[in-house]
Amino acid sequence: MDALDVAILALRLALVLLLYLFLAVVVRLAARGLNASAPASAPVAAQRTAELQLLVEDPASSALPAGGVIGVPDGATLGRAERAGLVLADPTVSAEHARIRRQGRRWTVADLGSTNGTLINDRRVDREAPLADGDILALGNVRLRVVAT
Repeated sequence: MDALDVAILALRLALVLLLYLFLAVVVRLAARGLNASAPASAPVAAQRTAELQLLVEDPASSALPAGGVIGVPDGATLGRAERAGLVLADPTVSAEHARIRRQGRRWTVADLGSTNGTLINDRRVDREAPLADGDILALGNVRLRVVAT
């Protein structure tokens, strides 16, 4: 064996050692990530404070998925316009139809002068009105059920 063969063998061994070292670090980090656990209720509680959860009962001709759950953040506008926080591309929905807000521990909806109105459980919303679990929110022909407040 000449000096070149010895050098190549040493480089191969060093490469194998580096590969094993890398794998050991990856396994250690993965194990540490699996052991770090948060309480199961923490993500749900954080989500409830950040967004109102709405179940799509009847999407009408909008692109919303029937049966899907959509999170609506505080202050979001619901409407047909592209700039709306929740776009409801249905001809019976106004460009800026309604606004969802969080006030303390409760969520409210306000109609923004829409043509077809905003209804909660088939009652027209004239001013800002509170939302509760199970309420049906109707914007034009689109029907959304409040599932988490």
